Amino acid sequence: MKRKDSGRPNRVAAEIKKTLSEFLLRNSFADEKIDSAFISIVDATVSPCLQHAKIYVASLSPNISNDECLEFLEKHTPRLRHCIGTEIRLKFTPTLSFFIDDSFDRVNKIESLLKSASNGSKI
Repeated sequence: MKRKDSGRPNRVAAEIKKTLSEFLLRNSFADEKIDSAFISIVDATVSPCLQHAKIYVASLSPNISNDECLEFLEKHTPRLRHCIGTEIRLKFTPTLSFFIDDSFDRVNKIESLLKSASNGSKI
């Protein structure tokens, strides 16, 4: 018999996304050239055991490369985990893994292909 998903990982992921977004927006990292307000938390997923979280991020600044964004977040992972641990009531604070969300790039590519296709054909 298959166990029914309780939806708790989805609720925890939503709370993590909200907490990290607010933390990056209101806190400055004075030693960094990257303004954390220009990093967007696009999505989060949490494992069923609630001990691992995948965080998908995107840079909102053209001056910040994807590699710089990931490097910044990985450097400050302990501080971000501490924030989650104090803001969200869980038995264990999940480990965080950061990934670049490339959906914006895919959307832009599709839009440019559609524009070029509509400009090339006359009706």
